[in-house]
Amino acid sequence: MRRGKALMMRTTLLMLFLSAAASAAEPFTWENPLPFRYSEGQTEPRREVRDPCIIRVGDTWHLVFTLWPFRNREEHRLTEPDGGGSPGIAMYSSKDLKEWKFQNWLVKSADLPADCPYKHRFWAPEIHKLGGKFYLIFTADNWTNEAANPAGTWGAAGYAFAGVADAVNGPYRNITYIEGAACDTSLFEDAEGKTWAVIPRGNIDVQRIDLETMKLLEKPVTVVRQDNADIGIAARPEYLEGPWVERIGGKYHLFYAAFHKDQGFPDWLGYHTGAAMADKPEGPYRKDPRGRIFTGGHVAVFDGPDGRKWFSYRGETDNGTRGLLAVDPMDVTPDGRVETRAPTM
Repeated sequence: MRRGKALMMRTTLLMLFLSAAASAAEPFTWENPLPFRYSEGQTEPRREVRDPCIIRVGDTWHLVFTLWPFRNREEHRLTEPDGGGSPGIAMYSSKDLKEWKFQNWLVKSADLPADCPYKHRFWAPEIHKLGGKFYLIFTADNWTNEAANPAGTWGAAGYAFAGVADAVNGPYRNITYIEGAACDTSLFEDAEGKTWAVIPRGNIDVQRIDLETMKLLEKPVTVVRQDNADIGIAARPEYLEGPWVERIGGKYHLFYAAFHKDQGFPDWLGYHTGAAMADKPEGPYRKDPRGRIFTGGHVAVFDGPDGRKWFSYRGETDNGTRGLLAVDPMDVTPDGRVETRAPTM
């Protein structure tokens, strides 16, 4: 009897083991654009996103992005809710990158006082885990109280602000203006634990930053130039934006978005992701000779479901992804070249 029970127990354990092994071996499948919708701060459910950023914490992925409406300051809309702009920064979470649910507001315009310097806009929010803390960085300003703005006037494209939290979903405290930074400023940590800001100013600069005071240190270093003369490509984008630096295998990989609208180069029209690589955080960075690695942009790099690094980005192709949330894996070759099949469907 005991022998029979022992045999049954071993059989049950073996079946559980085999089931777990089979599940672990199953490849992750997904389809772009992701089936993501949101209704927070909206009059109707929407799918279009800008500047999506996904971060993985444990077994959960968290998403922030620029919420509709994506507008700049428009005088005739200031009497509308939230001054006619984005309602704030909302966080969404998922266990599988497919089914997403609203988690909470990180910053909400309606809850902020009239003289708050970051009451409107809420462009390009990102979350970075640095030194064991979570940092929320975003672009904002105040559209109805001019004097409340850091420079005492409306920002042409807003100002950079950042706050800190112990948990990814906040609460984020000490939200502070980063003087000298710009719209779409990003953050990263180097191998020595030093923190850096990545700042698009036409070209892309990197500069040390003190996260305790949110002050930029030393002088900025231009690491990626707007034109492509350095790689022998005549097509020149209108601007570079949405930078992101990820340290992979001891190298620093800088990704950026480039918007091309010169009709003289029809093959380059659109919004693309480019890349550059360096051995040190301050460079020199070597631009990928292809000039672009895929169509779509404003990437964030996150830990994917298969042990690889993945991108989140806004789709920009005419195959059904334009303006919608997309994700794809990437690989880095031994010589540092980024390879991806993005954008996939």
